[in-house]
Amino acid sequence: MTTGSPGKKKAPTRRRNRPSPRQRLLDAATKLFTEEGIRVIGIDRILREADVAKASLYSLLGSKDNLVVAYLEKLDDEYRARWQARTGTTTEADEKILAFFDMAIEEEPEKDFRGSPFLNAATEYPRPETESENRIVATATAHREWLHSTMTQLLTTKNGYASDAQADQLLIFLEGGLSGSRFLRDVGPLETGRQLATDLLGAPPVDYSI
Repeated sequence: MTTGSPGKKKAPTRRRNRPSPRQRLLDAATKLFTEEGIRVIGIDRILREADVAKASLYSLLGSKDNLVVAYLEKLDDEYRARWQARTGTTTEADEKILAFFDMAIEEEPEKDFRGSPFLNAATEYPRPETESENRIVATATAHREWLHSTMTQLLTTKNGYASDAQADQLLIFLEGGLSGSRFLRDVGPLETGRQLATDLLGAPPVDYSI
């Protein structure tokens, strides 16, 4: 009777396929921050949800504030990727801009009408007092700046002149729609914002620089 060589034991599949501690921290933070807010969530609750030791958090990220920054950066990267995937087959500026509204109309019910996580984060730090709190606000603001610059570039190419003011209006329509939909728990305000955006985009070009 022959016996096989002992070899190394295989790790259980569940453990082998388990996300990294950093990924588990980000997943837990995304769930808790999105559903309940940032400042109300203590670090111990995040660690329990992620099943990660406190030492690992400090080794990987340094602090809860750094975790908040990483959470916002992750959401921003995912948002940009969704928009780019959605608009990758069109060259029309209007379609690319209206895609921001269409995404919100589709996603807000799935998110239980929690609104923009970037705006929500910024409002939780109305007077940032530390360097890390300033980084949180700056990260949230960077998402808005990307939205504005993207709209401005698309409109400038379409109109043939700098179109910052028109981008300002469109962003207000989007943000107002998100806020109204959160308040009413209905996509109606976002649909109104989209219609206002459609009307503005279809109007004869106006040179706001004059």
